[in-house]
Parts: sequence; C-alpha cells; structure tokens
Amino acid sequence: MSSFSRALVPAAAAVLLLQAAPAGADTGSAAGGTVAAAATPESVCGSGYRIIDSVPIKTPRLWATSYLLYNNNGYNCVVTWKNTNLGVRTYTEARIQVQGSSTIHRDGGDFTTYAGPVRVQAGGKCVQFGGVASDAPGGQRFQSLSPWGHCG
Repeated sequence: MSSFSRALVPAAAAVLLLQAAPAGADTGSAAGGTVAAAATPESVCGSGYRIIDSVPIKTPRLWATSYLLYNNNGYNCVVTWKNTNLGVRTYTEARIQVQGSSTIHRDGGDFTTYAGPVRVQAGGKCVQFGGVASDAPGGQRFQSLSPWGHCG
C-alpha cells in the first residue's frame, strides 16, 4: 500500500468530522435501510478504514465533500458528507469507479447528512471517486470527480 498517496484532510473538513449528525437523521442508503447517524466518514465505512483523499463539491459555496477511504484488505470506500443543508433531505450521492470497468458504484438519494458508504475492491487498479450534492430539495445538483489515482 505504500504506493497510495495520503492526502491530509483539509482543516475545514477536520472540523466537519467532529460534528455529529442531527438526532433522528435518516442517513440510510437509497437501497432502503435506515442506519444510525454516524459522526465521521470512518464510522460510516467501518472498522479499519481511513481517509486517504477528498474532493470538495463547491460552486464556490461548499455543498459537500466526498471522501475516499481505504482499508488493508484492498477495499476502497466513498462517503459524500454534506456541508450545507444538514438535516434537510437533499439529493446527495457517493460514487466510485475502478479503472477498466464500465460500472459506476453509487449510492444516491435524498439524505439529511451523507450518502454512502460505497465499497469496492480495487487492488492493483486505479479508481475515480466523487459525488453529487443539491442546493435545495429538488434543486440544482453539483458534481465533483477526482482524477484517476490511488493505483495500488
């Protein structure tokens, strides 16, 4: 895993990581389940995952941040964490694609806090990750994608 670059989480994101989701927030995946509100992208992805990169979704207003996490078993995980409209159901999406595959793995829907987790095994291959965030319920959507990278 030494070939992975480790990006530091920006200071603004570090502050965000300390903010817990609103009580009673429905942060479940679009697949149907509701999960307990989580305080960090690491707790959403699960034990052993750590943040290795992030991309902001901004216009210049920061709507959300998509985080790429990795564990030692070769799995990547993406979570898009809202920075604006917390507690309000707005369209939010986390996505990741493994280079060489046409499949885009995603979790999207009207969420109050975050979208994801989206996990994919990508040992020895590059990934592209990112997300989508909306400015209001049913509103305009903004997207951000990373370049291909983290080829390990």
